[in-house]
Amino acid sequence: MTVSGLGSAFTPRTPVAPVHRHRVHEKSHRNDFDALTVADRELIHHATGQRIAPGFDPVRESTTTFAAAIAAERAAGRLAPGQPVTAVYLKDLNRRFDRAGGPNPVGPYLTKALDYLSRSGPRGIDVSA
Repeated sequence: MTVSGLGSAFTPRTPVAPVHRHRVHEKSHRNDFDALTVADRELIHHATGQRIAPGFDPVRESTTTFAAAIAAERAAGRLAPGQPVTAVYLKDLNRRFDRAGGPNPVGPYLTKALDYLSRSGPRGIDVSA
């Protein structure tokens, strides 16, 4: 007696060579603070009182939310290399955080940052990135 349709003629086969997958042993740690310019660091210092030196490690040292926000903007490319942080940019960033409905890392420091930018005068292109 023959029963048709109850099986498959396909026989699974193991690969001839083993499949080697590269394991990621450690994720690379991107430090957004490395992207800050000299002008960014000065703005952060005048707005928050915190000095962010080159090589700053946020894992080992605490930082202000304002500094982290500026570093993230610069590292993500929303502040292009050579593009200075302006009062218009900070106000827009503050507005975006307010609209998002979550915590606003710029708000508590906005007045001091705008005051510093108004006193520092018009700024040209910063090429120290």
